[in-house]
Amino acid sequence: MTIGLLLAMLLCQSVYPGIKTAKDYNTGDKVIPSGSDVLLLGTSTSVWYELFEGKKSVGFVKQDCVGIQGDHLFLENDCSVYSHPLPVRPVMSFSAGRRFKNFLVSSSSISNIMYSGKKYEVPSEILSFVRPTEMDPESYLPISIEAVVKLKKENVIISPYIDKTMYVSTILGVFTSFDGKKWYRLKKLEPRKHEIAITQEGWLVADTMVSRDFGNSFEEFFPSFALPYKDAYVKGILASPQGINAIYLTFSSRANSGNMTLYTLISPEQGWRKIYPVTEGTPVIIPAEDAMSSILKFINNKWLRNNKYSKKGKIDIEDIELGGSGPSRIVSMMVTTLIDGKKKNYHVSLSLDYSASRGWAISNEKWSFI
Repeated sequence: MTIGLLLAMLLCQSVYPGIKTAKDYNTGDKVIPSGSDVLLLGTSTSVWYELFEGKKSVGFVKQDCVGIQGDHLFLENDCSVYSHPLPVRPVMSFSAGRRFKNFLVSSSSISNIMYSGKKYEVPSEILSFVRPTEMDPESYLPISIEAVVKLKKENVIISPYIDKTMYVSTILGVFTSFDGKKWYRLKKLEPRKHEIAITQEGWLVADTMVSRDFGNSFEEFFPSFALPYKDAYVKGILASPQGINAIYLTFSSRANSGNMTLYTLISPEQGWRKIYPVTEGTPVIIPAEDAMSSILKFINNKWLRNNKYSKKGKIDIEDIELGGSGPSRIVSMMVTTLIDGKKKNYHVSLSLDYSASRGWAISNEKWSFI
């Protein structure tokens, strides 16, 4: 998400749907007032066991700490005990092997938000969805509910998050409604059928793209440079209701319908893992980022350290442009070298090719003195 988009969401809440706090919340170092605009960065759901001695509750432990033996729950490890299932810090601990006959299962949802430039963890229940009073015509095309009813629906999804936004995929594009009455076509997506899914925090995944702002803008989620086939398309998307990481993308080939490749998202930071077909050796991991971000990492982490001048002196990149598409890209850079106190300017052209097993590799490198 770009800085411009973050600012737009903060400053234009009447145009863009957003998230507010429904009541005051004490973070420990400050109070976030009710009605504050916040940015949702992620949501996680966890299962807890409330333990009882007789009829008295003695606290909550996490799911991964317990096991079941007959009618009893027992602690498989030494367990931290919390006063409620949204912990800041444990209040005590129980030793492994302890058994409880009486217990209750509950779940909690914690959201990572940004407020006043800082990140906080808050209970998801204190957040509320703000429906927009008007819609940006650059992103949303109004359409009558009668027209939506007549369309052939390929996929209909209701967001599991607090916004409860409806999305419909048809051969004419993806349509959305925040209240079930007023409908809009998402103009940032091509007017064709898309495979769609909704993550737990309300992100809309459409083929290889993702929108974190209810369809107002989209960015690459699975990068186009790493598609498994030249004519690859998304055959299916599955987003598990258990959390943000449980997203599965199935690719196929238009030329050969027997080609199938399945990826699952480890996390937005770590990227996608190939889980079918199974490959021997090191797992294939694809970054969840666009080509520019991926190539900049390659330039900074590898090329700057290993080009023909890197060990002779200092190298600064003054300007950089990216061209090409798919797994083949051209990088044009204006470079300044400082070697033995002498400064020189060059135009550098790199031809890059991407493969899932090795990442970006240079097929051709040309330096031109300016």
